[in-house]
Amino acid sequence: MIKTRIIPILLLKGSSVVKTVQFQEERVVGDAITNVKVFSNRMADEMVIVDIEATSKKRINDQLMKRLAAQCVMPLSIGGGVHDIASADTLFKSGADKVVVNSAFYLDPTLLSVLAQKYGSQSVVFSLDVKESNGEYGCVSNSGCEDQYISPVVAAKMAEDYGAGEIILNSVDRDGVMQGYDTELINSVSCAVDLPVIAAGGCGCEADCVEAINAGASAVAAGSIFYWIGESIISLKEYMNDNGIEVRFT
Repeated sequence: MIKTRIIPILLLKGSSVVKTVQFQEERVVGDAITNVKVFSNRMADEMVIVDIEATSKKRINDQLMKRLAAQCVMPLSIGGGVHDIASADTLFKSGADKVVVNSAFYLDPTLLSVLAQKYGSQSVVFSLDVKESNGEYGCVSNSGCEDQYISPVVAAKMAEDYGAGEIILNSVDRDGVMQGYDTELINSVSCAVDLPVIAAGGCGCEADCVEAINAGASAVAAGSIFYWIGESIISLKEYMNDNGIEVRFT
């Protein structure tokens, strides 16, 4: 049986890691290299690093990514600025095991097919950012600033058809508020695709992780719970294991 993963998400702004609330209110939580070293020593199963400035600046800081990848002892997904095969090549050469695609998907979903053909579907992650408005879910891009007028279920199915191997499902409304994952959203997307779905946005306690997995997620991603509450990855794993969810301890 495939074990459930716990994945810290690091948002880069320059050489610092920031934490956001609903994709805004950026607050610096430390140096990027220090953060990578800490999580590498604390039994995280994978790591996701997203440069939140790369798309707007149209530049990937490959030298910093190489330094971060050198300190990461687990599978590493890197996103930010992936808009064509060349930008993805840059991240893979920098040490990424997977690349994360968000905004570019809505401009040209065939990019996922091109990446999957070259690197394999297992190396292509679609970041599905979702906002709720008037009781309806809708996809957003460009750090949550641009509405895409498509439902997350439709977007997830398209991403699967075009070759993505995994989906990070991020609730913008829950991001940084630590009030629990959006289990309704998780269930709707995970039931619509056969891909692993990584739940992100809202984790505030150990029980939230269990609820996300029970709702259909294959893994949980988090940030605020580690920085503001001080919860450890090992304590999350112990709680999940005690509640019947298989996790990796070695």
